[in-house]
Amino acid sequence: MNILSFALIALGLAASAALAAKRATGALHMWQMDSYIVSRYLKWLGAKPVERFLDTIGLGLGFALLAASFLVPHAEWLLLVWAGYCAWRIAQKEVREAKKPLDYTVRAKRTLLTARILLFLAAAIITPLTCVSGALITAIFLIHAAPGAILLANVLLKPVQAHINRGFVKKAAVRLAELNPLVIGVAGSYGKTSTKYFTDVLLAERFNVIKSPGNFNTLLGITRVINDMLKPEHRVFIAEMGAYKRGEVKEIADLVHPRIGIISSIGPEHFERFLSMENIERTNYELIEALPADGLAVFNGENEHCRKLAAMTRHTRVALYSLSNADGASDLWAEGIEHGPEGLRFTIVTRDGARIPAAAPIVGRHMVLNILGAACIAMEMGVTHEEIARGITKLKSAPNRLELKQGAGGTIIIDDSYNSNPIGAYEALHVLSQFKTGRRIVVTPGMIELGVLHDQKNEEFGFEAARSADFVILVGPGQTRPIQNGLKRGGFPEQNLRIVKDLAEATAIFQKMLRPGDVLLFENDLPDLYDET
Repeated sequence: MNILSFALIALGLAASAALAAKRATGALHMWQMDSYIVSRYLKWLGAKPVERFLDTIGLGLGFALLAASFLVPHAEWLLLVWAGYCAWRIAQKEVREAKKPLDYTVRAKRTLLTARILLFLAAAIITPLTCVSGALITAIFLIHAAPGAILLANVLLKPVQAHINRGFVKKAAVRLAELNPLVIGVAGSYGKTSTKYFTDVLLAERFNVIKSPGNFNTLLGITRVINDMLKPEHRVFIAEMGAYKRGEVKEIADLVHPRIGIISSIGPEHFERFLSMENIERTNYELIEALPADGLAVFNGENEHCRKLAAMTRHTRVALYSLSNADGASDLWAEGIEHGPEGLRFTIVTRDGARIPAAAPIVGRHMVLNILGAACIAMEMGVTHEEIARGITKLKSAPNRLELKQGAGGTIIIDDSYNSNPIGAYEALHVLSQFKTGRRIVVTPGMIELGVLHDQKNEEFGFEAARSADFVILVGPGQTRPIQNGLKRGGFPEQNLRIVKDLAEATAIFQKMLRPGDVLLFENDLPDLYDET
């Protein structure tokens, strides 16, 4: 191999590695969107490999150049054409802006840097070992190697990441022991974030409280809250505990040692990961198992799975809250519930006969249960009935959970775009049905991560939507097919249904049709990971 051939092969492979390095950013982004779970990312890639994995133009050009390399003299110059193509692709900007941009955490930066090093290292190793045709074959492979490079980087960095994580957790454990706040754990399939927000507001009437913000509900998320946000003045720490598999709630509970724990509900959330209701029950019950003998386990008495877990709890005190006390088993319940677009009104009743008038400027009948759960904890903490009533008037919906907003031009928006579940989705439709000011419009991609229940629950949602909405815009032709079936079964007018590819197309439609008084419900907002399926 002469110097010119070597230089052009090196240029072609380096350009391929550079393009792959750019594509690695997108691969990392999608992997991060689903909590760095390899199987989920591979499933996403496999669902639409042509769109999500293959560079079809590069593939066609690469094979054309490969064929030409056997026919023309001085074929090494073909690699200059290839390098030019790679440079053009690298210079291109993303056409579509991500709904949730890549979070360049330390872990993300470390993974991306390692993946890029692996790509350029592969190009450097192969360069002196190959000929022109071999270089072109390698170049075609290399531009598609970004996902593999990201996953290999994760494997190589796993011991490093594990060591770093252990350090964070150990530091958090020491800090918790020093500051010693009373810890309240919040778990459940649905409603745990709202319950966390409401508990924070009610307890704040008497205590200095810190809650895990947003969706900081993993072990590392809670660790970050403790290390970076928990202060000596905080007397109560409310920790939301999320999970995708058994053992994850236990990990958090073993760190924070809760004295009070509440399970807001149990249902088929993330069913495709848990695979059975028993796994979901046992995972959430890991919070209750961590409670001490002088602690308190609080359960949603309206939920059959919660009642089952409450009945088997013997090692700590138990409290049940519900919408009524028909069976006489509840410690706290509601009477005289009134609900409408302006909010909720009801009376909280305790087992000893106390009555607390409650008026909350939030919508959704199921929110009554979340308020009751928060009130149950507040009473355990010594917050007075007057303070509880005052706190309830200050409640706001958790962000993107049945959150009422004023839209442009006199329209109303019901933002229920976070992580839709069957119970919340049906309640959102009920809230929508309460508005009589104009047309009622639903924009939704449907519910995800329901596993074998996906079709059934989404079809039921479509059937309910047929009775609650005047117009429906479905995002994603494939994934919303069960909703389409439910709408049809419910007799929904076909001319009032629009099926679009993505949220941008949906936005263009409803912006043209909205009139003053119209109400727009956003029910779930799929991340880019599920977009266009």
